[in-house]
Amino acid sequence: MKKSVFLACAAVFAVSAPVAADVLGAKVGVDYVYSDLKVDGTTANEHQDNYHAYAAFEHFIPLIPNALVEYSTHGADDFGFEQSSVTAYYELLDNSLLSLDVGAGYSRYSDIEVGSSVSSQGSPHAYVATEVMLPVTNFSLFADAKVLGWEDVTGEEARVGVRWAIELPIELGVRAGYAMTNVTFENALANNDLKFESDGWMLGVDARF
Repeated sequence: MKKSVFLACAAVFAVSAPVAADVLGAKVGVDYVYSDLKVDGTTANEHQDNYHAYAAFEHFIPLIPNALVEYSTHGADDFGFEQSSVTAYYELLDNSLLSLDVGAGYSRYSDIEVGSSVSSQGSPHAYVATEVMLPVTNFSLFADAKVLGWEDVTGEEARVGVRWAIELPIELGVRAGYAMTNVTFENALANNDLKFESDGWMLGVDARF
C-alpha cells in the first residue's frame, strides 16, 4: 500500500509543472494523516500512517467544469482500503476573501481488506469545498466534503483545518487539520456489509500555480 502512495505522490508532482504551463490554474498537494481505523465499530488499528495526494486543474471556460483527482489510503496491517477519486466541479465563488466549489464525481475503493479478504467497489459522490481568507494574514480556513450514496457504497468524508501560505514565483502552503472518512460497503465480503470509520490529524504541503 505504501509503495502505491509514494508512486502516486511522485506522479502528481511530476506532471504538475508541464500541466501548469498549459492551463490557467493548478493546485497540487500531499497530506500526511495520523489516523485510527474502526471496522464495524471495533478498532482495527490505531495511530497509522496514511496519505492523501491530490491535483486540481482550473480554467476560464464557464460551462466546462474544473477537474480534481485524488488518491488516499485508510488503514494498514490487513485492515483498510485505498481510494481514488475524480471530481468535476465549478467555482461558484473565487475572490480574495472566499472561495466556494461545488461538483460531483466518482470514487473507487480498492484493496478493501479485512484479514486476508480483498474486494473493490465504487460510488458517485457529491462534492463541496470552501476556503475563507483571514484578512491581513497569510492564513486561511478550509473545509471540503464528499457525500456518497449509490447502491453498494454509502457514507461521507471531510477535511477541515487551517492553511498558511507564502507568495513566491508560485504560491506554497502548509496546512494542518482533521480528516475523517465513514463509508459502508454493502455485500463487500461474503455478502456481509462492512463499515469503516477512519479519522485523525493531518499535516500537508501544497503548491498553487
